[in-house]
Amino acid sequence: MKNQTKKDNFYCVGISYKKADAMTRGKFSLTREAQIEVLQEAKQKEIPLLVISTCNRTELIGYVPSEEVLVDLLCSNAEGTKHDFRKYAFTHKGDDAINHVLKLGTGLESQILGDFEIIGQLKGAFALAKEFGYTNANIERLVNTAIQTSKAVKNNTAFSTNAASTAYAAVQWIKDFLNDSQDVKITLFGTGEIGKVTCANLVKHFPNNSITLVNRTQEKADSLGEKFNVNVAPFSDLEKEVQTSNVLIVATNAPKVTVTADLINAAGNLAIVDLSVPTNVEITSENRACVVTLDELTKVVDKTLEKREQEIPKVKEIIAENFIAFKEWLSHRTHTDAVKAFKDRLLKIKQEEINFQSKKIAGLNEEHMEIVSERIIQKMTKQFITHLKTANGNAGNSIKVMTEIFDLDIKQS
Repeated sequence: MKNQTKKDNFYCVGISYKKADAMTRGKFSLTREAQIEVLQEAKQKEIPLLVISTCNRTELIGYVPSEEVLVDLLCSNAEGTKHDFRKYAFTHKGDDAINHVLKLGTGLESQILGDFEIIGQLKGAFALAKEFGYTNANIERLVNTAIQTSKAVKNNTAFSTNAASTAYAAVQWIKDFLNDSQDVKITLFGTGEIGKVTCANLVKHFPNNSITLVNRTQEKADSLGEKFNVNVAPFSDLEKEVQTSNVLIVATNAPKVTVTADLINAAGNLAIVDLSVPTNVEITSENRACVVTLDELTKVVDKTLEKREQEIPKVKEIIAENFIAFKEWLSHRTHTDAVKAFKDRLLKIKQEEINFQSKKIAGLNEEHMEIVSERIIQKMTKQFITHLKTANGNAGNSIKVMTEIFDLDIKQS
């Protein structure tokens, strides 16, 4: 596969909170199983790929001939249609895609500005790609650069001061709703990634014995309950737990509604925080007042966000520095691969010519031929290297021309 890691073949396509509401995003969200299917399909096509699917976004990032390849991969494994996706989607290409990944890793693209949960999700996406799909050195280096950028932002700015993640926002809303009362009962339904983070935030603000976990898979609930020393109830007792709770947090991420209007009405005076995408709560005109959705939680952290907005110039400066460092690495790597491919091609031509002439010319001194041709190859390779170093930003065009002329085999790595 030739030249598949060129910058103009690096794409990111996705859908996020910026254009799409929670219901629309839910149509394009991918379960872990669906993410694995996408990765395995991409692996068969030799496409290096990352898949990110969170409550606020679904993105495919990789090296492909065109963005349409990524759109096909996503839409063929999601419930939404291509038509709907095109209405709300974004596309980044080349340098813009690289820059987007770095901004993503710092929380600059998060719905709650500065939410650093995304860097863990980016790490998880890369780990999943290595396990079930296909990645390469360029993507690995970019993910590592995003991690380094995130650390630099945390260490050198106040962008992460006063946590304001989705889970934190949910807990702050609950505290306000309960007037900071500790004599409460909170049921957390769902112990996936969002549920885990929410539980970690809950135990910082409420007594452990006031929190009860419920999950369809009992082992997951038991494991999380043991980790945070909170109550656990079986899924069969969900209705009973809800009816005796002040607050229900729904973090199930099931494809259909899991908390029905009948269950809500039977519970009486109950506040519900729905962190699921798509929404897992059946909202009616009668119960709408007691349900807060993911898109509404950003109002809880306005003051924190104002402070974070003041730090954005510093964050962008750090991103720019790391972007330049990554591009320098990428340029050096591209030059190295191109030079190696060029030299390999010359060596092949040399050997073919020596073999041909040795049959045609009697008594040909192959040793002398080797010495002369090696010297010529060294001089030509050195000249190519010098040109790339002094190309003033046009090295990519030179490599493209050389690739077309000599049919260079620049391997994807």
